[in-house]
Amino acid sequence: MKKIVDNEKGAFVVIFAIFLLVLLGFVALGIEGGRWYLVKSELSKSVDAAALAGANNISNPYVSDPTDVAEDFGKVNFRSGFLGTPSGEPRPGTGVVSFSATKVDNNKISVTGTVNATPVLAQLFGVSQIPISSSGIARKNKVEIMLILDRSGSMSSSAGGGLTKMQALKAAASSFVEFFRETQDEDKIGLISFATTTGVWRNNRIEPDVTLNINTVDAVKARINGLNANGATNTEEAIDISDGPGGFTDQTNVPGDQRVQQYVVFFSDGMPTAVTDRFKYNNTDYVGIVYGVGSSGRANCRPSDYSSMSVNSQLHQLTGTNNFFSGVNPDTTGDGNRTSGTPQTACFTTDWRGRRTYYANTMWYMFGNASYPLPSGYSPIQCGIPMNVLLPYFCRTAKQMALDNAQMLKSTPKNVKIYAIGPRGEVDEDFLGALSSGPGYSFIYDGTPQALKDTFEKIAKEIRLRLVQ
Repeated sequence: MKKIVDNEKGAFVVIFAIFLLVLLGFVALGIEGGRWYLVKSELSKSVDAAALAGANNISNPYVSDPTDVAEDFGKVNFRSGFLGTPSGEPRPGTGVVSFSATKVDNNKISVTGTVNATPVLAQLFGVSQIPISSSGIARKNKVEIMLILDRSGSMSSSAGGGLTKMQALKAAASSFVEFFRETQDEDKIGLISFATTTGVWRNNRIEPDVTLNINTVDAVKARINGLNANGATNTEEAIDISDGPGGFTDQTNVPGDQRVQQYVVFFSDGMPTAVTDRFKYNNTDYVGIVYGVGSSGRANCRPSDYSSMSVNSQLHQLTGTNNFFSGVNPDTTGDGNRTSGTPQTACFTTDWRGRRTYYANTMWYMFGNASYPLPSGYSPIQCGIPMNVLLPYFCRTAKQMALDNAQMLKSTPKNVKIYAIGPRGEVDEDFLGALSSGPGYSFIYDGTPQALKDTFEKIAKEIRLRLVQ
């Protein structure tokens, strides 16, 4: 009897059988776990897509119940029988996929999806169904969109297809605006056009062409269709006034979960060639626009333009109207004091007898701004700056002022997202990229009207997707 008990022959077979059973259990669990995870992942994606679709139609006047849209969208993305789940009509106890959507707080859609995953190997262990569920919620966010569009003289040139650049821009921008017709009762859209001057003169100040507000689709489209191409490219002021009166809402004290996402959609076909600054002329302060002038009437502030380029100015009194007067030469800069009567100006010529003749001069306040320093050897009060010194300074400053204004919008607490669009070969791609909110927000297109329209529509679709989260 003892020999039988001490005999270990065959023990390995028993141990192996037990081990194999355990191993098969783990293999079955691994395989089934992977299947269950896949079903869960796809169900979650469908729930999120359903919630987004419902939220995106909350304010759609043609949709009576956005929860129906959400549920239908879920069913389309995860059909019954998908990934081996039960097929047929959703009924209690069958485990067929089903979606349930509800509206929350008038601006949210909550969606729950349920389905049973069908096990295979796990059935050996008595597991017949694996209940899986997923929930998601999406909110309709209000947005503010400011279109900033170039109407400078270069926009009158051909874009191909029998259209000028201006005509192509009008069609593309109008198509963009139309994307927001259904949500314009909540989403605000405004427009700023820019050339030598920007926007419109309203309330004794420069404001957007169309003030940022709700229900402005038709007004914006009408203004776009009325734009004409002429003048220089005052990029910096166009960006600056987007955050002034008639521009973006001040959200400084608005809680984060209640903030409206703000967007700039910027288009230009060239580099900045104009800046707005304060000047003193004949002892009086003015707002002035200094702009580049090329031999052909246009200049793009490239070094190759300098030999045939000069600068001119338009000034108007701070307390006056939009009646510009020109002819004040911006390169004869001085202290800006009186130029008649008792001499009170730094700028004069001396004849052979030593007699001084004082001449008109302007003082650029910009010259005293540490952010835009003059070249070495020149001071804010300089009686005449050579054009070969002034032009590079002017072009560099026009570009930097535009970038600085854009950075103020993009930085906290404003956090405005800037899309920037320009034609390849005509804009500085690095400048456009720096102006935008980074990769994914800068668009260089091939210059054709269709490509421009496609670009505007792509951006419109991206913004609409971001209406929900």
